[in-house]
Amino acid sequence: MKLFLLSDGCFTLDKSFLVYTKYQGQIYEAALKPLLITTDKENILVDTGIGQLPEKYEKFHVVKREQDQALKAQLEKHGLTPEDVSIVINTHLHFDHCGNNHLFHRARFYVQANELQYAYDPDRFQKAAYIRDFFNIKNEYTTIQGKYRVTDNVILVPTPGHSPGHQSVFIKMAERNYVYCGDAAPLHENLEERNIPGVLYRADQALKSIDMLRSIENAVYIYSHDNEQLTLI
Repeated sequence: MKLFLLSDGCFTLDKSFLVYTKYQGQIYEAALKPLLITTDKENILVDTGIGQLPEKYEKFHVVKREQDQALKAQLEKHGLTPEDVSIVINTHLHFDHCGNNHLFHRARFYVQANELQYAYDPDRFQKAAYIRDFFNIKNEYTTIQGKYRVTDNVILVPTPGHSPGHQSVFIKMAERNYVYCGDAAPLHENLEERNIPGVLYRADQALKSIDMLRSIENAVYIYSHDNEQLTLI
């Protein structure tokens, strides 16, 4: 099994969206970092980036992406096309994590059942985070409830708070536990300082999720939007 941190460029947002009650008014270039997991049997992609935003969203977020940072180009660097991806795991269905779902026609998609349900009918305060055209694709989602083992070494674990059905991905390799945090901890300081993200469904759940992630032994954390962490080295 091998892990590769990919790119879908970055997008601008107010940094307070990533850290609760901090950085208001500071524009941050948030990295978009799908994770590719290759095994003898499967090519697994965790999250699919932001893709092409609708025009009304472009007024609030600028997507910056070089040609070789597009997700298709990133897969090509590893000798793959979207058709070669057999499994897609969405940590959640906010627009910056499922924007390229439509590319993966042959993949099985895994998402928490309550996340998919909520995405179709979110509360008003979360409505802007979901773009229906991004997740309402032809593929049928495999909806799960709670902890789920995708393969022997790839495990999905609920980490709600940022959204009701958010999940993180644990990858066991030798003596290390790689943890794709998703937006339970979009930046390193969310874990290191126990600062919950600024976009929230429930703050109490978000803090419990952070504390659970912090408790993992021999962990290598992958932060979904931290632009200072662009490789796994």
